[in-house]
Amino acid sequence: MIELDARLILTVLVAVWILIALSVLLLGAVHGVRALRRRRRDRLDAQARPLVVRFTLVEDDDRAPAAALRTASGAFGDRVDDRLLSMLGTVRGEARQRIVEMLVERGHPALLRRRARSRRTTTRAAAVRRLGQLGLPEDAELLRRAVGDRAPIVRTTAVRAASAYPSSAAVAAVLDVLRGAGEVPSLVVVTSLIGQGSASADALEAIRAGLHDPSATVRAACAQALGELTSVADADRLALLLRRDTSPGVQLAAASALLRVGRASSVPALLEGTRSPWGPVRTRCVQALLALPQELTAEALGEVSRRGDALLAPLLASSAPTRRS
Repeated sequence: MIELDARLILTVLVAVWILIALSVLLLGAVHGVRALRRRRRDRLDAQARPLVVRFTLVEDDDRAPAAALRTASGAFGDRVDDRLLSMLGTVRGEARQRIVEMLVERGHPALLRRRARSRRTTTRAAAVRRLGQLGLPEDAELLRRAVGDRAPIVRTTAVRAASAYPSSAAVAAVLDVLRGAGEVPSLVVVTSLIGQGSASADALEAIRAGLHDPSATVRAACAQALGELTSVADADRLALLLRRDTSPGVQLAAASALLRVGRASSVPALLEGTRSPWGPVRTRCVQALLALPQELTAEALGEVSRRGDALLAPLLASSAPTRRS
């Protein structure tokens, strides 16, 4: 009985050590494969990078780089596509157009469109991001549909990419995201709106129309975007929003926008805003008043000072010496 137990223990120990040895060998093999792939990737990158840089930045009559890039295939072709796409964000004008045309010749947009329909969330998101980088007109509808994707990461990526297709329809698709579950950060939406509004008059008008949207989140985002997009063209719209809107978030967004684009006609609305029951709104309105010329706001600031608002007193006191000088 004792001998049988010893044999059993020995057998178990041998099996355990065999499993450990196999695990070590497997981990070593996996590490080796990854190292080989990394070295291969680095080697292909080293070949692709100078070709892409020369094709993009050097203007000469040597057509060899273009021919080499056009015929690249397999793993080397994948590295060429990646290097070309990485250059899109760093160049402008004719150089950027050459990159886009080369990617189209290589059939890369068609590949990205197929990947945009993948079941894998990360694959769809990566494809949408790259299609946005390319900015091909035929992909505008695809990107607008991607804004409504079921996965938050794809929706967020599509909202960013939508700035490459500025239009009233793209603005509407982006704003519709804010009416959902709130899984796309409002800052991403505002950034997209700013990009669209700066490139398209139709998009800018759609953003202005958003000031009257039933959703307070949409109104606030549009107010933020207009504060970044315009000088004083929308000051009266924003002042009216500050006076009439009952949402504290919208009031704060309007006051923040007026801090950048306010003018003399904004003073009454800002003064009224200093009576808001919400402290951040009162603070931002005083900051906006202080940003305007003293001759326009002296009376309004004097009224605010006489109220003795403890929240606003430090702002008024810290600005007094500067404004007197």
